[in-house]
Amino acid sequence: MIQNPTRHTLERAKHDLSEMKTAFQDDEEFSYALSSFVDAARSVTFHMQKQYQMKEGFGEWYSSKVAEMTMLPYLRFLLKARNHSIHQGPIPTGATRSIDLSADMILVEEGSKPGSLGSEIAKASPVLEPPVSKTLARWFWDVSRYLDKGDKVLAPKFEKKDVIETSENIVEYLDKLVDEWVACQF
Repeated sequence: MIQNPTRHTLERAKHDLSEMKTAFQDDEEFSYALSSFVDAARSVTFHMQKQYQMKEGFGEWYSSKVAEMTMLPYLRFLLKARNHSIHQGPIPTGATRSIDLSADMILVEEGSKPGSLGSEIAKASPVLEPPVSKTLARWFWDVSRYLDKGDKVLAPKFEKKDVIETSENIVEYLDKLVDEWVACQF
């Protein structure tokens, strides 16, 4: 049985962030984990409000935190990304990839005999395999598409922003928020 719904949801967001890192090379799996992450991360404060609304002092403390959260661009962005994910579809991301290409070569010394070259080429039959790309970075793309008119000012801040780094910042803030409320209780 889940003892603390707020902490459970925060742990789910951390799990989804871990899944994003694990699925980093796979576009589809990464998209699934990102959608799940924004849903869980955005739900932390909903669950916190529901769980603690009757606790003395929570309303006043939380009101001050709402004012703080609205000033943090990555939390405002989280809200818009979650709404886009829930109501319109996957969050657009881009990826920076590298492809390593290699080829075997036989170097022939100048003046070598043509007869010896053929035997070396026959021994070294080329193996051609298609290159495999490696994802180096994932970033938010086309963010103005899912920001409201008033939040379009955030578009340059998040266009091409690293998805993992932004998600880690969100988790770090939410972790501190939950810990702060728990510390207020004692």
